[in-house]
Amino acid sequence: MRAAAEPRVFNVKNNCPFTVWPATLGTPPLPQSGFELQAGAATSLEAPPHFSGRIWGRSFCSTDSSGRFSCLSGDCGSGEVACKGAGGVPPATLVELTLDGDGGKDFYDVSNVDGFNIPVAVAPQGGSGQCGAPSCPVDVNSRCPQQLQAVQGGQVVGCKSACLAFNTDRDCCRGQFGTPDTCPPTDYSKVFKDACPQAYSYAYDDRTSTFTCSGPASYLVTFCP
Repeated sequence: MRAAAEPRVFNVKNNCPFTVWPATLGTPPLPQSGFELQAGAATSLEAPPHFSGRIWGRSFCSTDSSGRFSCLSGDCGSGEVACKGAGGVPPATLVELTLDGDGGKDFYDVSNVDGFNIPVAVAPQGGSGQCGAPSCPVDVNSRCPQQLQAVQGGQVVGCKSACLAFNTDRDCCRGQFGTPDTCPPTDYSKVFKDACPQAYSYAYDDRTSTFTCSGPASYLVTFCP
């Protein structure tokens, strides 16, 4: 009889000088779909086998007089801290993870394809092979072109992707632009790539942005690495 596999863990840490409300979405779901992490705080989530999904951060969150919870950045629209199967409203920087994928490997990345909101990194803990640690440690909001800025209450709370901002086939790599050859980087996607070379900057950015790890690694997700 085979011994039970060691549980995989996603360790989530907030190094930001402000509170972040991380959210999760995936199959099978993680134990928590949303929670609060004050500055300097950390928590751990046990990952189910073959998990495939995402983790992102929400910020500028509050609860109104009727008890409804919402965030100006990364909100999932559930009205609660828990997202309960809802995705985040872009722009939001994503950590994407697929455990036990093709060839038994884990696949993971940091993505600004849906835009940027909070700096983040993901690093394997354990595992084998060329297990890189992609990150987007730069505050892209501070260098976001005006046409891409997501503004709430007079402050830039996120930086939209060109696809989100303009919704054209060219910017979204769809229709006649739906292949890597017909959808090269644009000046707008280069804003994200220049700031965070290891993170996905647009749909066909796989070559420098997809990372793999063999063996049963756990993963550390750090906001404001």
